[in-house]
Amino acid sequence: MMHANLENAYLRSTTMGDLNGDSADLSGANLKGADLTGSHMVKVNLKDAVLRNATLQNCELRLAVLTCADLEKCNLSGSDLHEVDLVDANLKDVVT
Repeated sequence: MMHANLENAYLRSTTMGDLNGDSADLSGANLKGADLTGSHMVKVNLKDAVLRNATLQNCELRLAVLTCADLEKCNLSGSDLHEVDLVDANLKDVVT
């Protein structure tokens, strides 16, 4: 799924563990409750995405764009968040 364009995709409650989504465009996507455990998503665009109650444990998210994303109750434990853009993201009750 590298460089894939899934802008505004409806992927609610999907399981996509160990996904290779480097540089994918998931801006505006609905990933509420999705399980992306162990995914490799360097430079992924998740601007305006809904990741409420999603599981992104042990993910490679370096340089990801999460501007204005809804991460409420998202589980990011063990994930690499170096240089992630979280400007105006909803980080209420995020697990790290």
